[in-house]
Amino acid sequence: MKKRKSAWPLVLAIALNGAILLALFWSYHINVPEAGGTPMQAQLSSGMPAAPAPQPVPKPVPVPQPAPAPVPKPTPVPKPKPVAPPQPSAAQIAAEKAAQQKAAEQKAAQITAEKHAAEKQAEKLAAQRAADKAAAEKAAAQKAATQKAAAEKAAAEKQAAQKAAAAQRAAELKRQLARQQAKAAEAARAKALQQQMEAGAKLRAEANMAAARAQQAAENQRLSVIFGSEIAERVKRHWQPVFAPNLHCRVSIELSPQGQLEGQPTVTQSSGNAQFDAAVIAAIEAAAPFPPPIGLSYSEFKVVNIVFSAKELSNG
Repeated sequence: MKKRKSAWPLVLAIALNGAILLALFWSYHINVPEAGGTPMQAQLSSGMPAAPAPQPVPKPVPVPQPAPAPVPKPTPVPKPKPVAPPQPSAAQIAAEKAAQQKAAEQKAAQITAEKHAAEKQAEKLAAQRAADKAAAEKAAAQKAATQKAAAEKAAAEKQAAQKAAAAQRAAELKRQLARQQAKAAEAARAKALQQQMEAGAKLRAEANMAAARAQQAAENQRLSVIFGSEIAERVKRHWQPVFAPNLHCRVSIELSPQGQLEGQPTVTQSSGNAQFDAAVIAAIEAAAPFPPPIGLSYSEFKVVNIVFSAKELSNG
């Protein structure tokens, strides 16, 4: 859209023409040319470049002079009366007006040309600034995009590194857990095997101990029977066969480690015949002491229970 032209150039041109007319009119009334002389030429100085100002010339230093002799005062001459300038002719006024109008038109054209040039220069500068701004914005956008891409790439790399590190840690934890579970399973198997071995050893030991105890009990039983037979044989040597053969009693005999009697033997199961029971006790006391059995502990022969029968005692 074209810009609306301003009215200022026209106003300035009218004002300039008025100023030029006024200057010409003033110069005409001040410097009037004589009759028969060269025609007056109007000098249009408005709009032309001013001449450079003359450079000041340094003043010479005055040399002191001797004081001059006094000069007599001149006789005053009476001043002539000023003569009124003649009025300009109509042709001169028309010429001056035409020259002023031409100068105003030239000035208006120059102002219009300068304005068009200034507008073109302004448009060129605006276009250059717009291009520079667009280039700057494009560069800023490219820089922002590059920075954003770099930041996104760095974030993605960081996230990938963190993810890889987390996966590596998880894998390491999984391997550690697997090793711990394997160790625990191996320890459990070793413990179970040890417990099994210990249980087997314990069972074997218990079995061996039971077998040994049974064997020892059988041996003790055998030695006890032998020891009881030896006691019965010794008692037979001191027996008087005056009783019925069907009489028998059970007697508990307590012995010392050397086989001596510890107190009097006790009838634990009577024969029903007091005299027979007393005769058995007397024969036991007469046969004592009894030699301790070989291979039998004292606890096994400390108390000996023997059944004495009149028939077996009489057969001796």
